[in-house]
Amino acid sequence: MAADRDDLERIRQAVNLVELFEGVTTVRKVRGSFKALCPFHTEKTPSLSIDPARGLYHCFGCGVGGDVFTFVQETQGLSFVEAMEMLADRAGIVVRRDPRAAQQRERRSRLVEAVAAAGRYYQDRLKSAPDAGHARSYVRGRNYGVEVVDQFELGYAPDQSEALVSHLRSKGHKDSDILAAGLARRVGRGRLIDQMRGRLMFPIHNVRGEMVGFGARLLRGEGPKYLNTPETPLYKKSELLYGLDKARSAISREELGVVVEGYTDVIAFHLADLPLAVATCGTALGEAHFDLLRRFSSRIVLAFDADTAGAGAAVRGDELRISSNLDLELRLAVMPDGRDPADLVFDDKGDLLREAIDRSAPIMEFRISRLLDQYDLGEREARTSAMKKAAELIARHPDAADRYQHAYYVAGRTRTSIDRVQAEISRNTPTGRGGRSQGRPLADGQPAAARSAASSEMDRSEEDSLRHLLAGTAERDRVRPELFEHDLAAALARWLLDAGRHLDKGVPVPLDGLKDQPLLALARRLAVLTTPLDPFADVVSNLERRAAVRRRDEILVTLEDIDHENDPEAYSELSKELLALQERGF
Repeated sequence: MAADRDDLERIRQAVNLVELFEGVTTVRKVRGSFKALCPFHTEKTPSLSIDPARGLYHCFGCGVGGDVFTFVQETQGLSFVEAMEMLADRAGIVVRRDPRAAQQRERRSRLVEAVAAAGRYYQDRLKSAPDAGHARSYVRGRNYGVEVVDQFELGYAPDQSEALVSHLRSKGHKDSDILAAGLARRVGRGRLIDQMRGRLMFPIHNVRGEMVGFGARLLRGEGPKYLNTPETPLYKKSELLYGLDKARSAISREELGVVVEGYTDVIAFHLADLPLAVATCGTALGEAHFDLLRRFSSRIVLAFDADTAGAGAAVRGDELRISSNLDLELRLAVMPDGRDPADLVFDDKGDLLREAIDRSAPIMEFRISRLLDQYDLGEREARTSAMKKAAELIARHPDAADRYQHAYYVAGRTRTSIDRVQAEISRNTPTGRGGRSQGRPLADGQPAAARSAASSEMDRSEEDSLRHLLAGTAERDRVRPELFEHDLAAALARWLLDAGRHLDKGVPVPLDGLKDQPLLALARRLAVLTTPLDPFADVVSNLERRAAVRRRDEILVTLEDIDHENDPEAYSELSKELLALQERGF
């Protein structure tokens, strides 16, 4: 860390968050609290709340939130260290610096300059070097004019072992920096040779616009079609998205981001006047990528070509859990005619890209539809098999309300009763905390969890319990994470209980140590709520009642699946527990 924790707190206390917001948007004081038009999305009615006492803000329209440092980072495009330095100067605070952090910043700066120098060298080679003629032919063949080459800084790595290394040395860059930046590698007795040779170069930038690495396409000969810069202090492929530096403003403005398969697909979207596309850099989509995208939009479309392999690759991972945890609307668009975006734009069919995005479907809906299409639903046995397979898929969805909606769709397609589909989903749904099943069909055919999730993201009692924990007004020994039905609420309760275990009652829990971004966003949102807070005793009693009802429903589901003749002991234990709950009025 570049500054002492005490200095960070001094800055936080000295800087008026309301004044910061007044510099970029309209702020009004409403009944003792501050409301503002959110500068992070377009709105006519103020939906952003500011808590100057705690130095926190949260927008109830787009979900962004943070503290004074986050605000400066997001509005000025600065790193945390840069934001801290700016705020320290504003407040007149002299920061006690960590000498190691200063050294690390200096080294990082050298690596960034080395990569940028390599990028300039590659681009110059592409434009004029005699040995880059075939690369220029390839670029012209993609209909990339000079403006595209300049916008995306395309280049060519000569097919020589030490061309880049020699150039960078002549510019004063040290071998250690060239190596650490991933621009070269050692061979033989330690000789340094270029990392990329004989390839078209696609510079990769971080979200701040710094060039940090390259994607490299083979143009002739044998070898992997694409290579990427190896992992370096600058280049971490799990945290980078090609094109995000150029698309971030449009994504935020349109409230829509598009993930495509390759670098040329990103360029194609720009050529089609849809600068919304990004691509991963030689790795599969992961949680860090989605977390990066959600800074700019909660609506993400995965756009792939029409073949099953391409579409399937997008939906085999952990996207359902991730999108739910990060509160993302994740959709999938299939490109028409079996073409990828680059091919469509090359054939002057860029208008089809927008049509494909507009026709995108929620990712689970896409998967279920694809699965059912594999069966002849005119046959009774096929419908049963399809229903069971679809139920297995739906059971993996983390949101009960969505599971219920998908169950209705499957029931209609397979001509099966909703109760039977729900029962099949229940048998496949992983049990949650305390072993409860989350898909139990009740009298009206809808699970209790689905009704709760459908009406609001989090129950009022859960929100109020967390607000009491945040404010230090809860009786901590009465709060248990398993009382919460919402997984994010349970996780935040667990963290708050641990962080506040040594604090006196009435002392708010500081959020400095909370590193999990979804939890931090939730905590900040709750911290700025101004709605009346119910007494803690009433809130926790309601949580306990709801937990008892959930346990009752879980036991009922489990008893249906137990063969009491083959497992009489388990059946008896559960029956006793159920009787005890019923005697308590549940």
